[in-house]
Amino acid sequence: MKFDFDAVIDRTGTKSVKWDTNHPSFNAEGMIPLWVADMDFASPPQVTEALMKRVSHPVYGYTFLGADFYGAVREWIERRFSVAVEESWMTGIAGVMPGIRVAIEAFTSPGDKVLIQPPVYHPFFHAIASRGRQVVENPLVERDGFYEIDWDDFAQKVRDPQVKMFLLCAPHNPVGRDWTREELIRMGELCRENGVLLAVDEIHADLVYQKDGHTPYYSLPRELTDNSLIFLSAAKTFNLAGFFTAIMLTPNPSHLQTFKKTAAAMGHDFVNLLGAEATIAAYRHGEPWLEQLLPYLHENAKYIHHFLQTRLPLVSMRVPQATYLGWMDFRRLGLPHDEVARLLREKAKLGLHSGTTFGRQGKGFFRINFACPRHVLAEAMERLERALQES
Repeated sequence: MKFDFDAVIDRTGTKSVKWDTNHPSFNAEGMIPLWVADMDFASPPQVTEALMKRVSHPVYGYTFLGADFYGAVREWIERRFSVAVEESWMTGIAGVMPGIRVAIEAFTSPGDKVLIQPPVYHPFFHAIASRGRQVVENPLVERDGFYEIDWDDFAQKVRDPQVKMFLLCAPHNPVGRDWTREELIRMGELCRENGVLLAVDEIHADLVYQKDGHTPYYSLPRELTDNSLIFLSAAKTFNLAGFFTAIMLTPNPSHLQTFKKTAAAMGHDFVNLLGAEATIAAYRHGEPWLEQLLPYLHENAKYIHHFLQTRLPLVSMRVPQATYLGWMDFRRLGLPHDEVARLLREKAKLGLHSGTTFGRQGKGFFRINFACPRHVLAEAMERLERALQES
């Protein structure tokens, strides 16, 4: 079956955060919103069919996650990544970020420090601070748009006895790095040696452009995975973010029980009824859709890269290794960050995410969501070109 990712689906009037919130920086009248991380594509038809089937039963009471849910996750992991995991290692949670908040509450204490690698997904900052913990930064090092880990700084930070947890974004949002096995092992060993627990956000794990390129953290040696909580979800992969359904996976039974106990205490021990059905259908039947989506997204990223390289050389964007999020560098324009934001908002009429949202290291950068029909992206790039020519 051929899936049409060029089709325009009108999302206005659906209470879409991306399209309907009327935010002056992102989706005011006349703007193309390319910010919040969901896709403008229809989910796999089997997902819709499964939802319609369940909705046809008119009672929507309390439900539990059955063996079919965890079985679908296990089968997906084995089929997609050739890694054997146990269903007993998993528990459901109402979204990756609620899960990370549970992890912070369960395994750290107020005043403890939690390590992150900015520029990074901005809810990490709030999740740490809102639980009364301290943010510690190991800033990534940027070289011509490619980001690497500052290993000396990382080792120094994890040796701090107050650092109790490391939030790892893998693949990384917003810079699009997919960490190598060697990098993951090195981070994992440093954390284990210093008593620092890893909470690994792998929500973008399926959106990697190199075939068999992603190394899941749960595929590492057991002495490392025992010191981890790994968060997975079909939300980004199959455009199911509105269902707030995710999985926490750890082979460490003590960590699993502590996490589940804390999740229940925080009121996160139920998962959305329809989110579970959507996840099962996506993991069991959505792979052909994903196999067509990935090259389309990759071509979108390459389109932006080529457009900027040939027509707007003072702006750049590397093709990311993973995710449908591009990290656009406007620094060579020589304009203050706020002036670039105004130009994008008022002249180009584009709703991009300010890089400073992801940490002070994002100054001069803006994140673009390129999970949209190609001609919408072409219009966005042409708007940017006209705005820069007129400024």
